[in-house]
Amino acid sequence: MKRFNLFISFIFTSILAAQTLSIDQIRENVISQFAKIEDYQVNVKISVKMTGFRMPKKKIRMYYKKPGKIKVETRGFAILPKTGVDGNPSKFLDMLKHVTEIKRTIRNNKPFYRIMGKVNQDSLKIPVSVKTDEIPDITMDVFVNAKTWVITEVDVYLNSESVFTFKTDYIEVNEVMVPERSVFKIGVKGISRWTTQNPFDFGGPGSNRQDFENIAKNAGFDSEKDEFVGEMILTFSKYKVNRGIDDALFIEKK
Repeated sequence: MKRFNLFISFIFTSILAAQTLSIDQIRENVISQFAKIEDYQVNVKISVKMTGFRMPKKKIRMYYKKPGKIKVETRGFAILPKTGVDGNPSKFLDMLKHVTEIKRTIRNNKPFYRIMGKVNQDSLKIPVSVKTDEIPDITMDVFVNAKTWVITEVDVYLNSESVFTFKTDYIEVNEVMVPERSVFKIGVKGISRWTTQNPFDFGGPGSNRQDFENIAKNAGFDSEKDEFVGEMILTFSKYKVNRGIDDALFIEKK
C-alpha cells in the first residue's frame, strides 16, 4: 500500500511539474493578453498617504493607446506612478535580471504562477546604497493568474525585507482584462543610509524628479523614526476600451 501511495504521489508531482510553464511561455501569455488592448479611456480616483505628506483625493482621466502612449487630464497637482499604472505587464517582467524559481500555487481557489527572481537594480527606482560595497540584494516575487494571464501582485524585497508591494484587482471589459483597483505600498527603514529618486517613481502633471532626500525633508521626514512609508490607491471606472483614440490627443500643445 505504501508503494502504491508513493507511486500516486510521484505521478501527481510529475503532472504538476509538467504543467509548469517556463518564464518565456508565461511572458508570452501575459503579453498576449495585454496586447488585446488597442486603446482605452478611464476615470481614476487617486488616494495618497506618505510619510509627512498628504494629497487630497484626486480624480483624473487617463488615455492609453498602443504601443505605450499615455495622456493624463486633471485639475491642479496630481501624482501618478509610471510603473504599472497602464496595466502593461512587460514593465514588471523586464525588471527581472534572472528568474530563480517558478512555482504553481493556488490563491483564492484560483491557479497562479509565482515567479521569483533577482531584480535589475537600474530598472526599479527604489533605494540604492551610497557605497558600492553596500549594494543591496533586490529580489522580486510576481504572481500571475494562470487563467486570465494578468499580474495581480508584485512584491520587492531589499535584503529579504519587503519594501514595495503592488496589488491589482481586474475586471473584464469588452472581453479584455483591465485594472479595477490597484494598491501601491512602500516601506523603507533606515532611509538616512540611502539616496534615490522618488521610490514610487512618480510621474504625471506637476511632478519632477528631485533627489529623494530633499523630497523626504520637504514632506516632513522624521529623522528619529528613520523610515519612509507610503500608500497609493487607484480606483478605475467608466472604461471605454478599443473605441479608437486619435493620435493627435497625445501630442503636447506648446
